[in-house]
Amino acid sequence: MHRRLFIKGLGLIGVASSIAVPKMAVAGGAPDPMQSNLAGLLFYTQDAPGRWAGKEESHVPMIERSGSRIEVTTGHEMDGYNHYIIKHILLDQNLAFVEETRFNPETDAPVSSHDISKLSGSVYVVSLCNKHDTWLNMLAL
Repeated sequence: MHRRLFIKGLGLIGVASSIAVPKMAVAGGAPDPMQSNLAGLLFYTQDAPGRWAGKEESHVPMIERSGSRIEVTTGHEMDGYNHYIIKHILLDQNLAFVEETRFNPETDAPVSSHDISKLSGSVYVVSLCNKHDTWLNMLAL
């Protein structure tokens, strides 16, 4: 009898998790985090700043492409270890890690350069602030 209750409980957990897990829009078979219900909750974007509304201009990573390279700039002042951009993270179209650039808040500006010659589809860039969390932007290639 306990086994039946256990199996029934697993079924209910599966149903509950499918309801509770936020949905992502799907484009080309890969989830699009820019359209995710997590935008504005777990990470922040220009269109979904969540609790950090008003911080978009200084936290959303700006992406400029020049041939097979991109330059990422976060328009954020570096106030020593008090308030700064920790790093930029480059992700491929499947949200797989490509590379990151860490910043020294006492000497660096939050600007990074990345080779995208081996990437296709889209690239995502994360800018991580020590006080205002994780910000995401995307560039279609």
